[in-house]
Amino acid sequence: DPKKYTGPLTALRILSDEQGIGGFFAGWVPTFIGFFINGGISYTSIEFFRRYYTELAGDLASTYEIPIILGASFTTAIIGCFTLAPSETIRIRSVAQPDYAPNVIGVVQRIIKEEGAESLFSAVPAFLLKEIPFVVAKFTIFDLSTEYLYEAFPAAKEDLQLSLLVSLVGGTLGGITAAFVSNPADATISEMKKAKSDDGPIKTFNKLLAEGGANAIFRGLGVRMFFYTLVVSLQFLVYDAVRFSLGIGTDDLKLYLNVLGGALRETGGPL
Repeated sequence: DPKKYTGPLTALRILSDEQGIGGFFAGWVPTFIGFFINGGISYTSIEFFRRYYTELAGDLASTYEIPIILGASFTTAIIGCFTLAPSETIRIRSVAQPDYAPNVIGVVQRIIKEEGAESLFSAVPAFLLKEIPFVVAKFTIFDLSTEYLYEAFPAAKEDLQLSLLVSLVGGTLGGITAAFVSNPADATISEMKKAKSDDGPIKTFNKLLAEGGANAIFRGLGVRMFFYTLVVSLQFLVYDAVRFSLGIGTDDLKLYLNVLGGALRETGGPL
């Protein structure tokens, strides 16, 4: 409601006055579930497909390093859309209509009853337009920035704290970039799912442009940049922290994926 919440600080004050601290955690359950599942799938998929495309490139892999990252990120984003779309639909409906149902299960049941199960996935086309640039930007900027930092500060490779700092910086840069490039689609999804609507992504996007111009599709960018920067930087930080604590290096991951790829070939899997 841009008329009521004219800016981030105003929104903070109104939410605090009307709903208390609990208002800032509205919709946290579907958010946690969605990002938990999506995070597990994304970080597994990006390693898997990067290795797969590297094998396809063969001797040219080093030449096509960036296209390989982009391709792996693109594939990962498509898969991730089908895990995020339902959870974001539930979250947005829960926040936009607090009295819609008493809990997450109730929200799911009512949406399915009134709109059909397909409504949970009706925003997938918009999510593709959001997640593909988001994930591609996130992983590409992270990989390029951390590679640059490791080249500039070689000692960071041997120091755990410096390595985690590099991951944090790379994640922050990736989160900022990802939030910016995905904001128009994010705004479209929010508009689609805050109430029952038969409008598709393109119609909703055009409606936003007609009513508010470019400002409408970049509304909330500051908040999203803060949120996604925090989420993405913590994701990479935790990912690398766990990897380092277990003594797992990139060569270990490649070895594991080589074994996995061999097993898939023997069983007639996708490789």
